[in-house]
Amino acid sequence: FMKKILIVSVTGMGDSLWGTPGIRALKKFFPKAEIDLLVNRPWKSLFEHNPHLNEIFEYHPQWYRQPFVGMRLLGRHYDAIYIFHSNLNFRRMLPWLRSAPIWSHQDRDWIPETHRVKIDVNVHGIERRMTMLGKIGVKPDGGQMEIFFDQVTLDQSKQILHVHGFSPKKYIYLNLGASVEKRRWMVERFGEIASRIIKRTPWNVMLGGGGPDDHKRSLTILSQLNSPRISADCGHSLMVSASIISQARLMVTTDTGPMHIGFAVRTPVVGIFGAFSPTST
Repeated sequence: FMKKILIVSVTGMGDSLWGTPGIRALKKFFPKAEIDLLVNRPWKSLFEHNPHLNEIFEYHPQWYRQPFVGMRLLGRHYDAIYIFHSNLNFRRMLPWLRSAPIWSHQDRDWIPETHRVKIDVNVHGIERRMTMLGKIGVKPDGGQMEIFFDQVTLDQSKQILHVHGFSPKKYIYLNLGASVEKRRWMVERFGEIASRIIKRTPWNVMLGGGGPDDHKRSLTILSQLNSPRISADCGHSLMVSASIISQARLMVTTDTGPMHIGFAVRTPVVGIFGAFSPTST
């Protein structure tokens, strides 16, 4: 029986959300266990209301900030630590993780080979995490990712939609951003999609994206189309944007973090993959 478990997921938004089915399965298998999560600071809000988690620790990639969270983890005694996803720099955190064993499905030479779960076939990241958990008997509980909202967030997103004159399930969400340039789609193409939606359907269009470049891209489309049926979801908190995505009729997005939000909140998603191969990660 395990009383305390630490999940480590310290890379991208999508990689972190891929861990939610495993967290749910762990809690179902060990209902009385305390499950903590170490996650990149920008994605923490996506997990704050997850009922399967006990405590969430913020991970910072900068070496000089890691001792702060390290000292907090040092005082906690875990029965097991599962690295759902990490980069090479996470090796610096190992001295703070005194609990054993530490398990990983990634081939990291700083994890003992006996605790590296080798997966030779090309399977989805969610399945890789579940294969690792299966070594202790945890049964899969489906592959659906999940995000939980608090009432304050729901009220804020409702108010934003009301201000823009949008109703739930009567708008299409176009996510303009991507973490790297090679995953972005041309703003002209998104503008053409938005124009066709306005002309050929009764649905409104919400433009989304979290970075400053995404805001500029949305302003370009807004100025070109100049329609009250198009608005922008830029500058809001991550959870508010996730709630707005959850109420969309459809989401059109490149291969980026918010695409996984769409999957997690069960909004139908059209994913656009360009020159970047989705099988290369």
